[in-house]
Amino acid sequence: MSDDSVIAQPLRFAKLLAAMARLVSLLLLIVSYAAYVCQAFPIPSTQEDLVRALRSDRPPAVEIGYDDRGVNLLWETAPLIYRELHMHVPGALHGSNDVAAVEEAIAVKAGVHVKDLPFRDRQPQYEPGGLAVLLPVAYPFFLRSTVLCWAVVAVGVAVLTATYALPRRYMRVKNRGVWFTVCLTTGFGFFACLWFERCVAPESGEPPELKPRHAWGASIATGLILAAGGWGLVYLMRWTLA
Repeated sequence: MSDDSVIAQPLRFAKLLAAMARLVSLLLLIVSYAAYVCQAFPIPSTQEDLVRALRSDRPPAVEIGYDDRGVNLLWETAPLIYRELHMHVPGALHGSNDVAAVEEAIAVKAGVHVKDLPFRDRQPQYEPGGLAVLLPVAYPFFLRSTVLCWAVVAVGVAVLTATYALPRRYMRVKNRGVWFTVCLTTGFGFFACLWFERCVAPESGEPPELKPRHAWGASIATGLILAAGGWGLVYLMRWTLA
């Protein structure tokens, strides 16, 4: 066996591992994005839907929130599938008689005592507010799945580390700060970076160089594709599951 073939085998193995890592990371980011979209845009539901869920063998935990328009109840019927019921109660406040009447009506329909309802107050850490608009990259911290949240964060840290620390011959975008800035600014840059960058040394020479504007353009295009895909996912789920 020649020296070249001995060297080539570890290189091919390293490239295979890198390709698998990129694919798994990209799939994980896509799943996290789908989870966030489904969580942010739950399926509008009725009291009958909620009562049916409460009567099932495994009744879900129901988050109940209050605002000036009324009472909002959110529950998960399956992984990544959330439903929401809005009940108009003007000026609803936690502990008010109007809210208690809503809970009592649902308990009667479900055939359980009010104290046995699996209700809990809406968790504020899952409400992104303006932060998600200013920093889209922060969306994993609002996911309800803790495991998914920290898995995505780990992917993000790995991507930023690789794009900043790897030798330039491994990268298409040679400027060390470009992907770092694009990823943290847009959030979509992580998807684009995993798609365009191989993060392995080529067998000969260097990969074709991408200018910084290409990284920005790819990230913006990726953002548009994800936005269209998110809209399509919400529409499909509401059409098939509503």
